[in-house]
Amino acid sequence: MRPFRPLLLTLAIVLGVSAPAQAVVGGAPASPGEYPYVAHVLIDRAFQCTGSLVTPTHVITAAHCSSLAPGGIANVPIGQPGQLIEVSVGAYRTPSASLTGGYESDGERHVAESVTVNPAWLGLGSVSHDVAIVELPTPSAKTPVKIASAEERSLWSPGTMATIAGFGVTESGGDQPEVLHEAQVPITADDVAAQAYPYFIEGVDPLFGGFESDTQVAAGFPEGGVDTCQGDSGGPLLVPAAGADFRLVGDTSYGRGCAEPGYPGVYGRLADTTLREWIRTIAPGAISTGSSTAGKGSRKGPKPSKPPASSKKATYR
Repeated sequence: MRPFRPLLLTLAIVLGVSAPAQAVVGGAPASPGEYPYVAHVLIDRAFQCTGSLVTPTHVITAAHCSSLAPGGIANVPIGQPGQLIEVSVGAYRTPSASLTGGYESDGERHVAESVTVNPAWLGLGSVSHDVAIVELPTPSAKTPVKIASAEERSLWSPGTMATIAGFGVTESGGDQPEVLHEAQVPITADDVAAQAYPYFIEGVDPLFGGFESDTQVAAGFPEGGVDTCQGDSGGPLLVPAAGADFRLVGDTSYGRGCAEPGYPGVYGRLADTTLREWIRTIAPGAISTGSSTAGKGSRKGPKPSKPPASSKKATYR
């Protein structure tokens, strides 16, 4: 049984090695400027995640993106007092960072003003309510992406092809590409995801739980092959909307391995009531006011089959 470990990406800072962010499994390079709202999030020059600009001053990422506590004996959620949280919005080339070499990026750089973690996230090991909001000190000039409204629920029905983009590895523990990557995966039916992830940590189901459809949504092909991975935590799950727009419906959270058959990636369910309305209290401009008309680019993927129930432990991304 695989050991539990967070799947945010840890930088090689001990030796001062510059370790750039990485890219999704089974994807391809995005075009420069294609996703101006995708953000690279760097915590204490030691950990990195992905995020999405949802207002000029707010970036959505995962709550579990974390830093070492004093003494290096435990992990703590993002946003602890004294943390240095650097954000690069709209980067194309993968940013790099080290304690000795600084933080290099071709994106718009910010140092976070504050971070708000969803109060129902229970700490390292928790898989529900896995979302945090990073506030920027000055407005970004990049175009934000809006979270789908309640009226746009049909945009992310099971089978709809969604886009993932981020700075995560091309395979678990794998190589480091040079630029932002993207891929497409179908939204998974909730009952299929629940069978794949009946629990997260064996024996503590009531505390941490497995997949639930209140704050989690899954996406992936039944045969695997395309997925988010380490370093993609907090990054976007996007669906087509009216015109050429995308809507944000999820943020990368966890999964068993990366791109394994029968185990879709799991994302924070940003566009459903629980998380959407919490986000609205902090960043009301993040929520779309659009209707449920799908964009011309909307596509339906193959209907996901039901994977076998698993006794394997899943891991953060």
